[in-house]
This record gives sequence, structure tokens and C-alpha cells, in this order.
Amino acid sequence: MNCPSCKSQVDASAAVCPTCGWKFNTGGGQPGPSLVRPAARPKIQCEVELGITVDRTGSSEPFQVGIPLTFETIVRQVAAKARSVRCWVASHGDLDEGQAFVIHTDGGAPEQAIEDIKRVTYDGGGDAPENHLDAVESLLNTVPWTASPARARGAILAFLTADSKSARSGISARDLGAEIKRRGILLYLVCEPTPTLQDLVRAAEGLMFQITNSPDPAELQRIAAQLAASIVATVASGGTVPMTVPPLTSRPMDKRK
Repeated sequence: MNCPSCKSQVDASAAVCPTCGWKFNTGGGQPGPSLVRPAARPKIQCEVELGITVDRTGSSEPFQVGIPLTFETIVRQVAAKARSVRCWVASHGDLDEGQAFVIHTDGGAPEQAIEDIKRVTYDGGGDAPENHLDAVESLLNTVPWTASPARARGAILAFLTADSKSARSGISARDLGAEIKRRGILLYLVCEPTPTLQDLVRAAEGLMFQITNSPDPAELQRIAAQLAASIVATVASGGTVPMTVPPLTSRPMDKRK
């Protein structure tokens, strides 16, 4: 049976809940109150490995306030649920203009990642499309993901604007998404929805959210909670397939510049 106080499973013959101290009605009287407060829900006993890439070209300049704010809200939600979180923060630019993929945080704590994203500078002409597929592929192959989902779970979070150029490796958006799924990595895009990025997120069975520079606080919390919940649910179950939803949430964030 379940304890009416803390909802934990208890032997039917028990007189007192071993978790919270609730006195069961075993003698015909009224059940007694808990002796102690119910224990707080424990964090999942697993580490989350979070790889982040930010488009630092001029295309992202209109979102330079919203990107760090959105990331901070998301990573704090995840950190509140996981035993620990390690972050790899990268930024990417236009490879044709010599703007290489750069790692800013190498396996650091969420607080370090939050500060490093705030220091990303946005420049360049902002001519679309951008090298998003190259950046996601680089992140997938750079982060030292833990092989066992029982020990850690990996997730890629990408802040992108405009559409993507073809990957220089020749891999298609669909094949890259399928590879992300095959490796058991979760994929979340905060972006402007484009055909290429939609192919990527569909193949990875990931989540896509509209990028904005002035996110509504309530909507941002909802999105962060949904993302954190999907990571935690997958880690806790030990599964290898992300939670599947349509390419865009039913109530996407408005794009406000």
C-alpha cells in the first residue's frame, strides 16, 4: 500500500511509515499525523553532461540578451534535479570567414558556463545561412560523453539563428540527427525554425523552441522545466531515446527583438 502522507510504498502490516513516520489506522481509531515532515524528493543519482553551442555571428546580435538569460534559466532547472551537471560551452561562427568553433567552458560547473556565455561577443556580417550543422557535429564529437546512461546522460543545447549551410563533412541534417539519437544524446534547439534545423531535430527526436531576446518569464520557466524534465525522465529510466514532441512546442515563444 501507499503512505497517505509521503506516498511511498509500505508493507500492509506496518503500523508506522518508515519514511515519514505516519501512523496507520491499525486499531480502529483515526490515523495519526506524520512524526516528521516527508523527505524531500531526492535528485536523480546521475550526472548530466550538457554541451552548448551559441551562434556568435551577427545574426545572433538581436538575441544577445535573451540567449544568456534563456541558458541560465534552463541550466539552473537541470541542476536542481540532477546530482551534478558538467558543461561544455562552445560558440561558432562563419567558417568561410575564418570564424572557428571555439570551446569556452571545458567540463565546468553551471555557474562557470553561465558566466562564459555572458562573455560571448557577436560580430560579423550576419549573412545567412550559418555553419550550424558543423557546430553541432563538432560538439557531438568533442564532448567526452560518458558511455553508460546509468552514470551520466548527455544533452546538446544549441542557440541558433537563420538556416544552416551544409556540413563540410558531407553529413546531412537528417543523418546527423540520427547519429545523435543513436548515441543516446538528447538534442534541444533554441532557434529560428528553418527546414534544415527541423530535419535535424526531427531525426534526433529532440525539442525545438523559438529564440527570443525578451522571453516571457513564465513561458521561459515552462520551457526550462519541460527541457529539464525530459532530461531527468530519460536519465532516471536509463533509456536511450529522448522524449518525443512535435518540432515546435504548442505554444512557441514569440520572437521579440
